[in-house]
Amino acid sequence: MSFDGFPFVVGWELTLVCNLRCRHCGSSADLPREDELTLEESLAICDQFPELFVQEVNFTGGEPLLRPDWQRIADHLRKLDLKTKILTNGVTLDPNIIAQMKQVEIAGVGISLDGLEATHDYIRGHKGLFRRVLTGIKLVLNADIPLTLITTVNALNIRELSSLFALLRSLGVSSWQIQPIFPLGRANDAAELELTQQSYMDLRP
Repeated sequence: MSFDGFPFVVGWELTLVCNLRCRHCGSSADLPREDELTLEESLAICDQFPELFVQEVNFTGGEPLLRPDWQRIADHLRKLDLKTKILTNGVTLDPNIIAQMKQVEIAGVGISLDGLEATHDYIRGHKGLFRRVLTGIKLVLNADIPLTLITTVNALNIRELSSLFALLRSLGVSSWQIQPIFPLGRANDAAELELTQQSYMDLRP
């Protein structure tokens, strides 16, 4: 094979299935695709990664933890000496899921948090999710799994970033990824979340 570069880090959308209907979801996640990969197909793809010099695989979705065989795929990657990380909305995080992550040596977890309580629950369309995410944060930190909080900056939460930063510091979170919203998927129809040109300027360091 001939490449101009190699995919050292792979973002793998394991499934389009999701337990939320977030207003800013770029994938419009909902139900699974008709042609989602089988377990056997997924493992066969994993086997090609070493030849491509892949170093890390990030499971995304949808909600990757809703795919019943995510642990099998992660374990196969572990046996290939590849790091696996998981990006989750936090709904299903509980001690059992954390134990499964430890068992297959998940190298990192990314949890979405899109504002303070009212804002986050509104954007995610799930009342009480903010508090559930805080519980999930503590579970991941207590398990000594590297954690990154991910915030999609939009018109509703841009003024909450300093307060959110203070909250994350108080929880012991040391890694925070902030990214602007893009007009893709459901976000394309969510005018109330759209950032103005001035908003982008306000994001400057």
